[in-house]
Amino acid sequence: EAFGRIDVLVCNAGITRDGLIMRLSEADFDAVVDTNLKGTFLCMKALSKIMMKQRTGSIVNIGLMASVAGDLGSTAYACSKAAVDMLTSSVALQYGKENIRCNCVRPGLVVTPQNEAHVPQQLKDIFLSNIEANRYGCPDDIAQACLCCASDESAYVTGQIINVDGGMNSH
Repeated sequence: EAFGRIDVLVCNAGITRDGLIMRLSEADFDAVVDTNLKGTFLCMKALSKIMMKQRTGSIVNIGLMASVAGDLGSTAYACSKAAVDMLTSSVALQYGKENIRCNCVRPGLVVTPQNEAHVPQQLKDIFLSNIEANRYGCPDDIAQACLCCASDESAYVTGQIINVDGGMNSH
């Protein structure tokens, strides 16, 4: 309302209610997919109409590194984020000629005060030994990648899945 337009959409909703597939309820699976995939779809659907009228815009989706190789015990979460990868590619193809870009930022392990107690030390040690940047990610790392995707400086970048994982996926 203040500026009369919407230039950037960042789809960053995500929940997990996971476990091994034999223990994962259909209701929990649906809740994760509804939030992570359908929520992203609905936001992009609503704003694509506005961006089409403007003939410009940038959409940045937040993915997950586990969408590439799976994640032990995070079936619904990893599957929903893998679908976000494909949704990103599809939207980039559908709207690229209209000057609407769509990219996905895939965070690696980001340790924050809110999640640190929930990430076992053994897992943090394994991750850290495989992260080339020799540190865990932080929220600012992800924010800077999103800012880059959203900015006019990356006007020629669309349909990309950008791993922000300190080089871990290079193994």
